[in-house]
Amino acid sequence: MVDLLLPETARSAPPRASLDIRHVVIDDAGPHPSAANGVHHVVRRMAREQIAAGDDAKILFLRSHDQDGGGEAVDLPTLILPLDGRQLAGRVYDLAEPIIAAMTAGAGPNTVFHIHTARQLLLPSLARALARRGLPFGVTVHGRYSHVFAPRGRVASWRTAAYLRLFERRALELARFVQAVSVAEARIISRLAPDANVQIIPNAAYSSVFDGVPRRPSRHVSFAEFPIFGFCGRYEIVHKGLDLLVEGFAIYRRQGGGGRLVLIGTGPARDILAAMAATLGITDAIDIQGPCFGEEKHKKMSGWHFFVQPSRFDGVPIAALEAALAGLPLVVSQETGLAEQVASANAGLVMRDLTADAVAEAFHKAALSSEEGWRNMMLEAHAMATEIGDWTPIAAELRKLSLAG
Repeated sequence: MVDLLLPETARSAPPRASLDIRHVVIDDAGPHPSAANGVHHVVRRMAREQIAAGDDAKILFLRSHDQDGGGEAVDLPTLILPLDGRQLAGRVYDLAEPIIAAMTAGAGPNTVFHIHTARQLLLPSLARALARRGLPFGVTVHGRYSHVFAPRGRVASWRTAAYLRLFERRALELARFVQAVSVAEARIISRLAPDANVQIIPNAAYSSVFDGVPRRPSRHVSFAEFPIFGFCGRYEIVHKGLDLLVEGFAIYRRQGGGGRLVLIGTGPARDILAAMAATLGITDAIDIQGPCFGEEKHKKMSGWHFFVQPSRFDGVPIAALEAALAGLPLVVSQETGLAEQVASANAGLVMRDLTADAVAEAFHKAALSSEEGWRNMMLEAHAMATEIGDWTPIAAELRKLSLAG
């Protein structure tokens, strides 16, 4: 019999206690799991990693009565609860006691709640309810505060800033941790809640446990119609800056730029974007498509040369990170949580500001790329996403923060 020579710490270490992690999601989703928004993708991937690591993870969906449902993690432990309680201007701000009781049922010393986005004005009351019961929680805001301040630090929305400081500050400071997905988001949260335990932990695009380490891309892309710019995501015009994208592409074309723009997404704003393209006279150079998922989506994106994310406010967009992992150079706004990494890694281009002219300028620079230069950007984009985009160490780091009482 062979006696394994383990370090003394390994010999004497007690078995790791399993955590009871309950993710609270207050956000709507699409009817297909792939159509769920970025928050749902993040929560699902996070819970899956936590279960694989030996913890118990459950997703609690708070859903208003007028939502059709869908987007829930049917392959993971899930509890769907009605979004009921006291309302202000049609929005729930204080959950009904039976809902709180259902959320906290069976909670014990190893239970930790993880609140995501907290729309409907619920974060303050939910934080108080958990604190009264002695239940620890963490918060991820998923870019919800990014629009409060302008890029140079000026307050862009005084009303929102006042509400956050008066009501949500205490909730953030009660949390064991507040996850920021970028340095810029961390600065915003710290400005709103100076005593919060803000930790910078980005989103990710793959799992080394489930997927292994991604291989370097070997894309065979045609340059006959270079450049093809693409966007894939929800058609949220203001949030994602899609008006700037379409108008910027029109300016780029008027200035002699070539190539095409392809949009793939979901949401009623598709018709608005199509009307905008018609007004600007670029319908022959732009393709605004409905949703597609899985292999069909990857096949369409494989012919693109650049993935564009001109968001007015965002965390780390999962779609952009996944595109980079697949070897698509990025064209991003400074307000996108990937801007610093893209610039330092030469993984694409960063727009100088949030204007249609800046979008056009970035497109012209992209169009000047040689085939060799583009392929270098492709490899750098993949390397950047591989380095920062692994869910496995991210889940482990969040676990450590959950334990830090």
